[in-house]
Amino acid sequence: MPSRHRLQLGAEARSIVIDEQGERVHVSIDDGDPIEVDATTSGVPGHLSLVIDGVPRSAYVALDGDALHVTVEGRTFVIVPARAGGRGRGSVAGYEDPEGQISAPLAGVVVDVRVAVGDTVTAGQPVCVVEAMKMQNEVHSPHDGTITAVHCEGGQRVEKGELLVEYESAG
Repeated sequence: MPSRHRLQLGAEARSIVIDEQGERVHVSIDDGDPIEVDATTSGVPGHLSLVIDGVPRSAYVALDGDALHVTVEGRTFVIVPARAGGRGRGSVAGYEDPEGQISAPLAGVVVDVRVAVGDTVTAGQPVCVVEAMKMQNEVHSPHDGTITAVHCEGGQRVEKGELLVEYESAG
């Protein structure tokens, strides 16, 4: 019997249907075409080996309260149960950074800062990497703009929601 779930992915509420058919699992997002997914644990905590529509992939999963952080191919998605009227920003579900600020998506250690004051960034460009539970999570710029301040450095411990980078939006 298929199960239906409402999840918050960034700022968007999504409807997910999971249909287990024997050893096969089909996932549909927002009533789209089903995607066949085979997931197995790899023996490394938080690491899954996936085959999605026949294509092998790796995923790293970490639970932070009711938020599930899933990293696939260098992109981290934060998934939480959908709430009526709930909003979230891509990397910190339930929070929305003011325009011009980028905060830590979760508590961890900054392992790489990829921008400096004066750099021009495009929407979606990684600005730094935060490691938590042996998972590296890229933090992306939500808008095009110019970096005006960097509040973190490699090796620094940061808390969820802590300001990492400020920018002046190009739009």
